[in-house]
Amino acid sequence: MGIDFDVSLGSAYNFISDITIHSQVQEGQDLHFSSQPSTYGLKSPQYYSLRVRHRNKEFELIHHKLYFEKNLPTELNHFEITDGYNMLMLNILEPLNFQKYAELLSIRFGLGVVVAHPDVTINGKRFYQMGGGLIPTVWTDGYQISGLSSQIGFNIIKKLKNKFSLNAETKISYAKATIDLEEEYCVKVPNLSIHVLMGICFGK
Repeated sequence: MGIDFDVSLGSAYNFISDITIHSQVQEGQDLHFSSQPSTYGLKSPQYYSLRVRHRNKEFELIHHKLYFEKNLPTELNHFEITDGYNMLMLNILEPLNFQKYAELLSIRFGLGVVVAHPDVTINGKRFYQMGGGLIPTVWTDGYQISGLSSQIGFNIIKKLKNKFSLNAETKISYAKATIDLEEEYCVKVPNLSIHVLMGICFGK
């Protein structure tokens, strides 16, 4: 059937995000601040990418993570999205025609959704639902579809013996998520980031 499967690990550099936390129960209690999150790609739970590909079309899950530790308002005791600021995307992969490297170097375009799992503490109250796992389970275990995601990236493949290849990729992604915290708060979290990944491909 010509199906390929990629598994990659890596990390990301995140640019400063302008965050809004809107109180849905008390007027005048909104929080507005800017903070630059960290990803800590090798810290558990790990950052990773999973891809299933047929010809030049792909389905990709990027398990992105955001730790907000800088410039937080005093009301915000803890703020992370690390069981996933997950990006589920449909991609188009196109080869770049650089003579003998044409089959090895490609450009990737993707559009999709954000599936977020927040862990936020505001004024001493924690908003977090225990759950998680390798693959997000939407609408259960604290995951929620929260917005749109996009990416553009460059991919290099080094063919090995049999049906295995190594791949390296750098990409830039932009996403906007609006996350509900038990109908008490609505959190708007945009993310612009540069990613670096390396992994293995199974298939032709």
